[in-house]
Amino acid sequence: GASGNGREVALLLGRKGAHVVIADFDQPGASKVADEVGTVGSREFVAHTTVDLSSSISLSDATKFTVSHFGGIDVIVNTAAIYPVPGPDGELADAQWARTFLVNVTGNYLLARQAEWVFKDQGLPSAMVLTSSANAVVPKKGSAAYDTSKTALNHLIRELAIKLSPHVRVNGIAPATVVAGSTMFPRDRVMQSLQKYTIAFSESETTEELRGKLADFYAQRTLTKRAILPQDCAAAMVWLASDQSGKTTGHVIPVDGGLPEAFLR
Repeated sequence: GASGNGREVALLLGRKGAHVVIADFDQPGASKVADEVGTVGSREFVAHTTVDLSSSISLSDATKFTVSHFGGIDVIVNTAAIYPVPGPDGELADAQWARTFLVNVTGNYLLARQAEWVFKDQGLPSAMVLTSSANAVVPKKGSAAYDTSKTALNHLIRELAIKLSPHVRVNGIAPATVVAGSTMFPRDRVMQSLQKYTIAFSESETTEELRGKLADFYAQRTLTKRAILPQDCAAAMVWLASDQSGKTTGHVIPVDGGLPEAFLR
């Protein structure tokens, strides 16, 4: 929740009056967003904690922290993922491949497992919303680890929806590339992508200017010709977390501006 889609979800939930725990590996970032949520909602309704998505112990601690602060858990939203940047030879190190699956897939499984006891004890309608990607169904050159990890996450969503039913609904969103505000797009990855697509740029340009060029390029590949923003993803995730989607579980909702190659088939 310290940046990007997670930050926007936290802010939107805060505006709606939810009790929110910002959990992130970036502790200062989580604290900053908690302050922001407190200004749009109630400062008594927000807390923050450190979490490592690859650690069962850390996820267990974050779960207990949330229960101790607010008495239970109604909704879990996870937006965290990593996109490994290949080396000069275009290949990933073995450790990069393994960590991509650890965070993007196993981390979501561990998250559900560590929270399952809370859901069982409560016996109340609850929801989990996870973050997949349009890449899960659109194969591309140079992103095999990320793409296949998101494909695995799509099926994990279905498995968890079955396992945690009837009280817990589990769904996901599949955004097209979200460049704005994303920690997955550090300057080196943005420049690498611009070079890959032969988009002219200067190293004197700011990171945000470079991100803007890349976002515009991605937008032109969609039917709506509009860049996907963190606010777009947040709106879809909060809908899936709410009673408005109370009859929806085991599904992944596209937020991609209209990518024909990612159409359901």
